[in-house]
Amino acid sequence: MKRHWRIGHEFIVRHAGMPFDWLEELGASGDLLELADEVVRREAVLLASVAKHFAGNRATRVRADVLRGRVDQLPRSAGPDWSAAVDAWGAALTRYVRAYREADEQVGKQLRDLLATAEVSEAVFLSNPDAYRNMLQPLLAHEGSLTSRWRRVRRQMYTYVQRFCAKNETVSFFGPMAYGAAGPGDGAQLRRDVPRTRRVFLSHWAARALTLAIARESAILPHLRFHRTGRGAETGEPLLAQVLPGGTTVRQLVHRSGLPAAEVARTLRKLVAAEHLTIGLGGGDYDRDPLTTLREQLSALPSAPARDQWLARLDDLAALLEKLVDQPLERKVETVDALETRFTEITGKPARRGAGAAYADRAVFFEECASPFALTVGADLVRRWEEQLAPLLEVCVAHGAATQAAAADAVRESFASGGRDVELNLLEYATRAAADQSDSTSTYQATYAPSYPGEDWRGEVARLVREASALDGERYAVIDLCPAASDVAGLGEAPLVLSRAHHHLLVDSWLGTMHPDPRRLGSAAAEWVARQNGEVVGLDLGRRNKGYYRFPGREVAMRPLTWTDEGRADLLKPEDLRVSVTSEAVTLRDPGGHVVTAYVPLSDFVKYAPIAALSHPQVLHPTFRTATGGALPEVVLGSVILQRARWRVPTDTLSAPEPHTRFLGLRRLARDTNVRFLFGRSAHERKPYLLDLASPLAADLISHITRGCDEIDVERMAPGPDGLWLRDAEGRRYTSELRMQIVGESRRA
Repeated sequence: MKRHWRIGHEFIVRHAGMPFDWLEELGASGDLLELADEVVRREAVLLASVAKHFAGNRATRVRADVLRGRVDQLPRSAGPDWSAAVDAWGAALTRYVRAYREADEQVGKQLRDLLATAEVSEAVFLSNPDAYRNMLQPLLAHEGSLTSRWRRVRRQMYTYVQRFCAKNETVSFFGPMAYGAAGPGDGAQLRRDVPRTRRVFLSHWAARALTLAIARESAILPHLRFHRTGRGAETGEPLLAQVLPGGTTVRQLVHRSGLPAAEVARTLRKLVAAEHLTIGLGGGDYDRDPLTTLREQLSALPSAPARDQWLARLDDLAALLEKLVDQPLERKVETVDALETRFTEITGKPARRGAGAAYADRAVFFEECASPFALTVGADLVRRWEEQLAPLLEVCVAHGAATQAAAADAVRESFASGGRDVELNLLEYATRAAADQSDSTSTYQATYAPSYPGEDWRGEVARLVREASALDGERYAVIDLCPAASDVAGLGEAPLVLSRAHHHLLVDSWLGTMHPDPRRLGSAAAEWVARQNGEVVGLDLGRRNKGYYRFPGREVAMRPLTWTDEGRADLLKPEDLRVSVTSEAVTLRDPGGHVVTAYVPLSDFVKYAPIAALSHPQVLHPTFRTATGGALPEVVLGSVILQRARWRVPTDTLSAPEPHTRFLGLRRLARDTNVRFLFGRSAHERKPYLLDLASPLAADLISHITRGCDEIDVERMAPGPDGLWLRDAEGRRYTSELRMQIVGESRRA
């Protein structure tokens, strides 16, 4: 093996904000499970004897009737043994259906009790205020039977509970920010007393809306400076040439151009809208306190009624944001209403995007929270993890090389027409690639990445390890590592799951918001970049909602420049770099003509072929599939799981109209997989759902997941409930993963 793999000293502990125990308690009683499993056992007897008594299409119809519980439609004249088996199965089914109705009502009450708690209600509200008002509150007030509408509402509320109790996200107190570090000795120690500080931020898109609203103020506009973004020179607009380094005001532009003030103002607005100019207002993409920045900038302007009015407006917004930090839910609802109303009054823009949907920066504000947990892992244990992970990471190195080669092939096929070499600047290259990407037949789909036959996964893993040994050079990745232990004391001997290998560095980013020293969190990445002597340049793709990532070296602005970029010697323009596409390689060169590779901060662009072809050699998580789409066992190397056990299952009974029939489908799945919890995903779902095969609530959820699908993929929850080592002071368990930087250093280094 050519590389020593080294884990960074600082890492992130991503964990759910609420105990997994709460979700587990929403399962059915043992009595219902026994009745359901008896039905499944007796139907198996029937299904096994169908071929003995029936043939052809009739046998097919009989099997379908058994799986759908259609007792009355089954023939009884096939013999006494068949008739007796049908009667026994039918009696078991009757007992089960009666018990299911009672269990479904009981677990629904348990869910409502959980939703009614202040903690869960507030989490729903902060995720989506509309869901809180239009679903959670009406569900809590609802009495009577569940119609299809109320089942849908209950199912949607159940998915929020799943998110809070089983998803390792980073948002507010229900997805808090926890951190860890390597320390002396062996084993691991867990602190459970870190203060749960909460901080509320104005969303980036909302700050931009405020900036534009201020700039539209006719009494303020003449005092603002306009700056060039580096775009628009090809338009030939003469006013652009009048904008000098350091910015130029409207009054100065009127004087320099000789044009009427109204015409200058109209042209400036068009140039700002086209992102050819930027206004010297606000703090740019990476400002975490935009209200303070705007206030300081306005305070520096000459005193005027319009300026003073805007200062008061900003103070109003800041005061409302400050109130949100510690308010109880009832007051928080009122404050959010006031905040949204005030924002719309000030900007003329809606206070939510995408109806405030979850999983995105949709609201006018967002909140982050410090976790009560902090983990220290002994250096000896870290070294053992490095040794255990090394072979798997070499597999990821080989897969990354194969994927990157496929990306380069796709680029050559698109760019090198007629076999001729092509050379473009990086902006031209990206623009042309984006135009090609709009074609539905584009070669840039993520499907260019190879997958590997699951039937011979051992042979494929061995082959990838051999191929990696022939690949020179250092590599980097951010891994999500999941040790499986009953508590923190067991981490020293815990089996490991490599949940994901991301082609990233743990750079300074929004993930360090609640870290006591965010720069320390990104120090290992900064040290690695410094060792590359400028041979790796970061692609600055700007801010994505609340997320941002700062590369600790030379960056290329793959976004319009802002006034905050002026004077940055380490910020390159894409026009300054060259991309050559030949039959041999796709190569990126810096302004000095030196070959460089790109650091790509966002996962979507890591997988985007034109960018992947320019990237530093990638480390990517491979996927193993079976040709038939059936069961696939765990892919394991040493004591580390690279891929959890997977199954592809038909949805005929899982999508049945009756909830009790769907629940029997879940119990069959529990029998076939021998687990209680699975993650399920269909082709039309962005994120997987956790399926509790012992809960009637999952019978409604599975109906949603399987709509329009003949099959879905399911994957074992690993670590399972018994392997959730992160526990609070009351002993309650939390799902978690350790997000760590790991670098493969060359032996010579």
